[in-house]
Amino acid sequence: MDNFITSVSNTLGQHLPGVLGAIVVFAIGYLLAHLLSEAISRGCSKLRIDERLQKKAGRDLKIGMLLSTVMFYLVLLYGTLVSLSLLGIEEVLDPAKDLVSRLVDIVPNVIAALFIGVAGYIIARILSGAAAALSSSLDGLASKAGFAADFKLSRLIGIVVFVLVLVPVLISALDTLRIAAISGPATAMLNDLLQAVPKIIGASIILAVAYIVGRFVCGLLADLLKSLGLDALPAKCGAEGIFSDLTLSTVVGRVVLFFIMLGASLSALETLQLDRLAGVFDRLLVFSGQVVVGLLVIAVGAALANIASKRLHRDGKPTITSSATRFAILGFVLAMGLRAMGIGEDIVNLAFGLTLGAIAVAVALSFGLGGREAAGKQMEHWLSKLRDPKE
Repeated sequence: MDNFITSVSNTLGQHLPGVLGAIVVFAIGYLLAHLLSEAISRGCSKLRIDERLQKKAGRDLKIGMLLSTVMFYLVLLYGTLVSLSLLGIEEVLDPAKDLVSRLVDIVPNVIAALFIGVAGYIIARILSGAAAALSSSLDGLASKAGFAADFKLSRLIGIVVFVLVLVPVLISALDTLRIAAISGPATAMLNDLLQAVPKIIGASIILAVAYIVGRFVCGLLADLLKSLGLDALPAKCGAEGIFSDLTLSTVVGRVVLFFIMLGASLSALETLQLDRLAGVFDRLLVFSGQVVVGLLVIAVGAALANIASKRLHRDGKPTITSSATRFAILGFVLAMGLRAMGIGEDIVNLAFGLTLGAIAVAVALSFGLGGREAAGKQMEHWLSKLRDPKE
């Protein structure tokens, strides 16, 4: 029993000073962390850093709280490691010390990158606001050019200026971190974005100019066609309800505007170097042209079919001949229109041939079965004229 008490006393005598020292160091570290955190928080409050940043950035930024919290935990972590080292557990604390050492080395870079990013954000906001204010007079020109009422050209210019200012600042902030695993991919992405901005601006200018010029040209074309009396053509051809509330000149103008914008979109995609998407738009442009040509052929054919049918009316009423003529012309121009569209040429040819064959067979059967007696009399009349009168 005496030996056990002696052993416990010796053990406590060896470790008790270290434990007490660790507790004292941890308490001092906690107190120091709290004091430094409060000092930073009060200093930021007196300097009104948060208020100034909020006014310039337009958002609720609590930089003082962030800095005080980071300082508190860094000092507390360092004090904890020192207090644990007094307990004689060096081998266990070596990885933690290495981690803290790296973290302490990174913290200045993180703070510098944070300040660079915040300062760049504030500068970008100020410059974008100034650019938007200076270009506010262009909003009236945008509305006159035919853009939507809620489209603000000044706001677009402000966004472009904001991106052009902020992206280089973010690249600089990421380089300040000196963490290749994080800054490398992010910097490469931002560099690609920065290089793409001129291309995006160029593509936007192409689309805007094409839209403005297209609206002007299509308006002139619609007025010209209207003055030539094109709007009265559907009524003359019996197709007055085909365009609903729109006039034919308006439809032609919108179709022309569609093709102008489609071509401009193709040029914009080529400017952005989106080759695959540009190829899709190229094929779409060709197919749209074929569809328009096919629809034009069908429309002209339908008008001719109506005119021919009306000419064959008897006493203003349709007859079998007029109806047959109308459907024959419609079938013919429908086949031509589908062929012009490039939609299954072999199928169209086969269907057209089968339709004509069916009509021929129907006529032959109706003449052969229903009109045998009349056909016999007609044949006898023809033969009587060919016979010799002497016979």
